[in-house]
Amino acid sequence: MDFDSFDDLFNKMYNYVNTSSFSGNDWTEKKYQSPDGKISFTYFSRNNKFEPTLDEIGKLKNELDTAVESQDFEQAVVLRDRIKSLEKNKQQILYLETKLKECVKSQDFEKAIEYRDQINKLKS
Repeated sequence: MDFDSFDDLFNKMYNYVNTSSFSGNDWTEKKYQSPDGKISFTYFSRNNKFEPTLDEIGKLKNELDTAVESQDFEQAVVLRDRIKSLEKNKQQILYLETKLKECVKSQDFEKAIEYRDQINKLKS
């Protein structure tokens, strides 16, 4: 394959990624950076009903690793407790998030507020 063909192929792929095919509620852009900052990458994944809580736990675990490496043990304790809380309550949170989406869709905002408050309480 010559350079021009490769360049055309690359541009088609790049344009595909930057069009609506990876936007909207079906896809989430995620970024990862190693605790020492030497490695970073971005990837796209399809959303599913289990992803929000699991993704949040992953982010908190990365923050925990960074806090431990920098010997910020007070922050590490806070992060550890939040991770334990999310892991303990993740099924209930997922259920409430589903109910919340249903309420928003049906425009029952009073009930949506109740579900939002229950979710926030379980996450804290």
